[in-house]
Amino acid sequence: MRRADRGESLVSLMLALSLSLGIVLSAIHLTVQAELLHQHARQLSLLEDQAHQVIELIERLLQQAGYVDVVKAMSVQAARPLEGAIGGADNAMVSGHSQEGVVMSNSASLASDLLLIHLHGDDAGKVINCAGFAIPAASGPNDPASRSILYVGLDPANEPELRCYFRGASQWSSQALASGVLTFQVRFGIDTDHDGLPNQFVSPSQLSDITETQAVAELSPRTRIVALHIALLMRSTQRIASSIVMKPFQLFGENPEVCINELGTGERVLPSQLKPNRLYRQFDKIIFLNNSLRPDA
Repeated sequence: MRRADRGESLVSLMLALSLSLGIVLSAIHLTVQAELLHQHARQLSLLEDQAHQVIELIERLLQQAGYVDVVKAMSVQAARPLEGAIGGADNAMVSGHSQEGVVMSNSASLASDLLLIHLHGDDAGKVINCAGFAIPAASGPNDPASRSILYVGLDPANEPELRCYFRGASQWSSQALASGVLTFQVRFGIDTDHDGLPNQFVSPSQLSDITETQAVAELSPRTRIVALHIALLMRSTQRIASSIVMKPFQLFGENPEVCINELGTGERVLPSQLKPNRLYRQFDKIIFLNNSLRPDA
């Protein structure tokens, strides 16, 4: 009887150990899954925060475009630029630290655009550039100190980031604004019938083509820009387990006709262009200008 009891005790012990091991493994699996979900949620929150900060910054800059100090007499204040206060370039980035040759042909990431905004400062220091510094009163319509340039560059770890290029007290400087900006795309909304609303959205290169073909006596089409459609594709800076992109990203939404008639370069990002095990999110917004860009307004 004692030997039989010992056998039953051994079987019971082995069964208890097996059940306990299963419970422990299940608990470990749940802990790992919870950690992955927490990491996913944290990276998603960081992406959304960065994107919202970028959009808010661009919106603030655009609301200042075309501003003139109404306190000063027209004879002593800088006029709006004849070619408009907003411009850009397709598939471009800043190279160097001088006013000359600030744009190179190839961007650092996925044919990202470059956005140039001329801002006129005032004596009160209310107009702020892309780096957060007050812009002094402009000495002329093309004063380099009034320029804020946004583009995508690479950080020391070769991760894409949105950067601000601006003129400081004595030299040009570049400052990081947000990490994880994989591509930055811009479309300019032009008012063609003078009702204050955009009739067509065009890329920077299309805007340049329209400008080149206009009549000499006409004002630049850049002065008829009344809105901008901006798009961002954000990427997590850390790897995420089991993150698979199954379909292309339409950067300007599912209705490309809102921007231009056909999908152009930089408007669609395919899964094959993206790194695996990263979290990606697309953001876009149409921003209307607060001021007219016409020099005669």
